[in-house]
Amino acid sequence: MTDLYKIEFLLPSAESSGPMELVLEPFAAVVTCFETPGSDTWRLEAYCTELPPYDLVEKAISDGARIAGIPAPEFVAGPVPQIDWVSENQKSFTPIRAGRFFVYPSHFDGKVPAGSLSICMDAGMAFGTGEHGTTKGCLLMIEAVLKRRRVATALDLGCGTGILAIATALASKATQLTASDIDPDAVAVSIENCRINRLQTRVRPVVSDGLDRRELNRPGAYDLVIANILAGPLQRLAPGIARVVAPGGDVILSGLLEDQETAVLAAYRRQGLYLRGRKRLDGWSTLLLSRKA
Repeated sequence: MTDLYKIEFLLPSAESSGPMELVLEPFAAVVTCFETPGSDTWRLEAYCTELPPYDLVEKAISDGARIAGIPAPEFVAGPVPQIDWVSENQKSFTPIRAGRFFVYPSHFDGKVPAGSLSICMDAGMAFGTGEHGTTKGCLLMIEAVLKRRRVATALDLGCGTGILAIATALASKATQLTASDIDPDAVAVSIENCRINRLQTRVRPVVSDGLDRRELNRPGAYDLVIANILAGPLQRLAPGIARVVAPGGDVILSGLLEDQETAVLAAYRRQGLYLRGRKRLDGWSTLLLSRKA
């Protein structure tokens, strides 16, 4: 099992998490922030495959605190106990509903609701089973988009398990769907989930760092682009995403806290996209933007 390390500390508010996420991204594979139960503080956790030098982490946190306008928090860094998180996650994963979508694990032996669009999904080493507010928000937004218009081509950028590409395929007649992720393990999970849901001929998972893969970076190629990642990468990818979405096409963005909406929206409005709708679940925001025809 791969060694994993965690850097964690408390913050006085959700608003202060944005700068901290940005300064820790060079060290961390995943950064998450959540409210501490029974307290006014928020806990930020950054997970790394290698533990960075103490002085570099200390400087990054000090820089982030200065940007956020707060005192530099004390942090703890160390190895994460080696637990089989895949098995633990799969045991705790129960079916969820998000609009017409019904997402269930492979060990589910109950009845799939009539009229639902059912997705069999095991997380494995990837993110996205429909339980998190960002994934659920994207599923609801996909349903809303497909009620309004037809989609022939779609890109799920940062696909994790592939759940959003699979949902788009099930709810539409799209024949050209691409699911990409920087993590080869996530792409492997996506390939398996497409096979389980019999969509391997319609959804093509590939490894790519953002839009670096040439075939993904074609101007106006996609009727729909979905990106459920962190606020920082969403802002950096704004020019590229705006370039590859077709005129009149839609962009679904998530992975951002409600207080990060303004910064993310500003990045996309500068590229000529406009806000069509938003959904907020459990403190997380999902945005729907469109490009003028």
